[in-house]
Parts: sequence; C-alpha cells; structure tokens
Amino acid sequence: MSWRAVGVIYAVFALLVAFVLRFEREPAVEPPTPDAAPARSLLGVEPSAVRAVTFLRGGARVRAERGDGRWRVVEPAGAAVPSDLVDAAVATLTAGQVSEVVADDTRGAGLSAFGLGTPSSTIVVTTEGEGGSREVTVLFGDPNPTRTAVYARLAGDPRAYLVGLNVRYYEDLIFEAAASRPG
Repeated sequence: MSWRAVGVIYAVFALLVAFVLRFEREPAVEPPTPDAAPARSLLGVEPSAVRAVTFLRGGARVRAERGDGRWRVVEPAGAAVPSDLVDAAVATLTAGQVSEVVADDTRGAGLSAFGLGTPSSTIVVTTEGEGGSREVTVLFGDPNPTRTAVYARLAGDPRAYLVGLNVRYYEDLIFEAAASRPG
C-alpha cells in the first residue's frame, strides 16, 4: 500500500469522525420549563406541619395528636394505635406523595361518579403554619377502576383527586387497632 492510499484512508476516517461528532450526537436534554406545575400532595404541606388528625368511618372515630414528635391517640380512650401507623397515613396526604386532579368540577352528579356523593370515609387534618392553625377535611370515595388509588376531595373544593390506595390501607389498620383496644 502506498503512502498516498494510507493518506486517503486517514482523510476518509477523519471526515467520518467529524460527521459523527457533528450530526450523530445525543441531543442535549432540555430542562423543564419554569411554567410547568410541580407535582404536589393533596394537602400541600410537610408532614411535620400536621398537629392532629381525626379518622371518621361510619360511626367509628379515631383522633390522634402529635406531641414530642410522636402521635398519641386521644380518642377512643385507651386505643393502642402505633404512632408510626398514624405517621404513614399522614404521609400519604402530605409532601412527597403526588395527588393527581382527575376532574376540575364535581359539583352535582359528578360526585357520584367518584363515590364522593356519599364518602366512604373522612380524615380531618389540623395543620399549624405561618398563618396559624388550619383544619382541612378530606373526603374519600371509591377506588379507581384499576384499584391502585382512591378518589378524594377536599371539603369546599370542587376538584376530584386521585390519592394512592395506601391511605385506605392505613385507615383500615388504624380502625382495626383502635377497635381491638383492651377493655
């Protein structure tokens, strides 16, 4: 092979490398636009902002209050509900757990489509923030068709949300623990 042929091969190779570097590179990933709404939890607060929580289902009622970083069940008296179970239930509604809006207006007949016409359970959350104490009522309806989440609505808010099914699971465990209290 002559030096001229070797030179042509190197020149073709250099052109191919330049072509690949110029046109075949991965496109730069664009950062999300600042207008995009961040995923948010149903309550839009940190778990540490929650001071009290009341679980209501049928005639059953369980109320827990946070003191010294732990949950203590105050109603029914003597109920032995683990603090971390209440913590887990609160975490499903607060920061870090995404809730998706599935309907913007559920007034009237729209409520029954999500099982929110007659909610299956209610959680009343008391938060403490810069503006003082605030009480929020969360109404829960039916599970979604795939049974991976449950429909929810904030009292006074016409939107229907989809919340992870864990909240129903934790509710069940809390009511079971409260009902099995010694007595």
